[in-house]
Amino acid sequence: MPTTQPDLTASRYGRRSKGLSRRTWMVIAVVGVTLGVIAAWFVAQYQTEDSFQADVVAFDVLSDHETSVTLRVFHSSGKPAECDVAAQAQDKSYVGEKTITIPRTTTGNTATTDVVSTERRAVTVVIQECRLTS
Repeated sequence: MPTTQPDLTASRYGRRSKGLSRRTWMVIAVVGVTLGVIAAWFVAQYQTEDSFQADVVAFDVLSDHETSVTLRVFHSSGKPAECDVAAQAQDKSYVGEKTITIPRTTTGNTATTDVVSTERRAVTVVIQECRLTS
């Protein structure tokens, strides 16, 4: 009569569990994909509500104490906006700052030119922040 060997691996390490069934994994995958699609939809809705883009399209150093800057602004809401710009010197330090008001527009695209006063000669102008105003 043959004798069976005891399962030494199971007695040492314990029995291996079966894990989740294929059906359970399918349900988890479907729920995960559905939640991902819903989250992506919410993010897309949030970003398109008042999309806003501003760029410095030109600047001109008028003197050691003045720099002219032209901003191109696109915002889909048509609401007025404000952009904080900073003039920078050669060493990258800020030498002048100004908040430029962007008027209400019906087309969504507008260009605005203004002069930034500087404490010394600027070599570039950058946008720090833009926001819609009511």
